[in-house]
Amino acid sequence: MVGKSRSGLANDRRAYGCNRYCPICPSLTIVSLADIATFDAGEGWLLNRNKTLLLCEVLEIPVDETLLPNGFTLTNNGTINVIGILRNVGLVGDTNSITINNGTINVFSSGSIAVSIAAFGAVATFTNNGILNNNGDIFCQTLGVINNTSGGRINNNSSYAGGIGGFRLNSRGTFNNSGVFINNGTITLTRDGAGEGIIYNNNGGTITNNGIINNAGTINNANGLSTCGVGTISGSAIINIDTGTTGTACPP
Repeated sequence: MVGKSRSGLANDRRAYGCNRYCPICPSLTIVSLADIATFDAGEGWLLNRNKTLLLCEVLEIPVDETLLPNGFTLTNNGTINVIGILRNVGLVGDTNSITINNGTINVFSSGSIAVSIAAFGAVATFTNNGILNNNGDIFCQTLGVINNTSGGRINNNSSYAGGIGGFRLNSRGTFNNSGVFINNGTITLTRDGAGEGIIYNNNGGTITNNGIINNAGTINNANGLSTCGVGTISGSAIINIDTGTTGTACPP
């Protein structure tokens, strides 16, 4: 790919959803699952070490394939195209599974990101410092945590339908937002006897709702009267309170 024309680079950027730094890349390097993970017939592709994708590297998770961080840290400074499943699960034995996005992650219509734990004491976190484009399903469940930092932007263009899709928090999923979240689809928070889905919007975080928010959990929008600053929720679209609540609490 060395010596690729400018038009070729433009085609690569469109095809692989390159991040904001991509124009300086002389070429793109494609990283396969087999380059970074070991296949397990029962689970999918298990990350076999801490892995950092470089600025001009592109990882694709194909349809019907699953990548698990598997107790390691996956750091993306390039581009990840999620056509299959990125399953960020904290494992038995207090083993943490962490995904950090400093580049661009594109979730396609067939793709999904799941963040949860398999055992108490483990940690499953997904931190977005870059751009996360969701056209599929993002599901934060059972003590998983998604952080969108002050440098992060999430564009949710997907809606909930048939039990899947959009940006979802189940009864014990947490979303901490101090960045930019643009909702053009559906945000869904649920609750049950074990707990509720919770959003903390604070420290300058903005949620622009052009779609639908179904809140059966708790949405905390900081009001500046505590240590976590101010959050802003705007937009003229629908917010369904359902059985949920709203508050101003800071993250624990």
